[in-house]
Amino acid sequence: MDKSVGIYIPARIGSTRLKEKMLLDIKGTPLIRVMYDNVSSFGYPTKVVTDSEKIASVLPEDSFIMSGEAENGTARIASILDQIPHDLIINVQGDMLGITKDVVDRMANSYGSPAIDFCAVGYKKGYPKGGVKILHQNGHAAWFTRSEIGYGDQTLGIYAYKRIVLQQYSMLVGCDNKKEDLEQSRIINYFPLKAIEVPFKGIEIDFEKDVEKVAKDI
Repeated sequence: MDKSVGIYIPARIGSTRLKEKMLLDIKGTPLIRVMYDNVSSFGYPTKVVTDSEKIASVLPEDSFIMSGEAENGTARIASILDQIPHDLIINVQGDMLGITKDVVDRMANSYGSPAIDFCAVGYKKGYPKGGVKILHQNGHAAWFTRSEIGYGDQTLGIYAYKRIVLQQYSMLVGCDNKKEDLEQSRIINYFPLKAIEVPFKGIEIDFEKDVEKVAKDI
């Protein structure tokens, strides 16, 4: 394992679609704690980045970094970059139940020449109705959308960034699609964003129907 790789899980209390999503009960344990316990077992240094004392209170000591408010998960991690010692930052969203080490390894090992590869996003084959779709060509993302366009693959909540991307993220302005409100769309206007197919077989908790599905499986 490359010691210059670290995993950071951005977690906010003010989720929009599901109230306090990070604290949802998953088999008697808050979702963010389930995620941290799982991801931290992969062998990479792992921290949760949060603006919430409530979230921090359910995590082990020294497992989190407090941040201020942030517009999205990438911005949250970028805001505490001075506390991150790693060259490659893996951003795992806090609702990716069932993520495995194979998925993270695929992202961590996806880089080639430093002059070519700056960042990457994970995806799985298939059109996700109601979810975020990625359109990609020749191994790189071309666009992302929530619209029901009838094609595309499923964008997953895992990203890999070299430090330069996060160092410049706050300056990447003027290209956001406010209707879509997708942080990935900002990056592709400035950096090549590699699209990596990963073997994710879990479930991302985005809607009430996802919570119901998890409850049925318990």
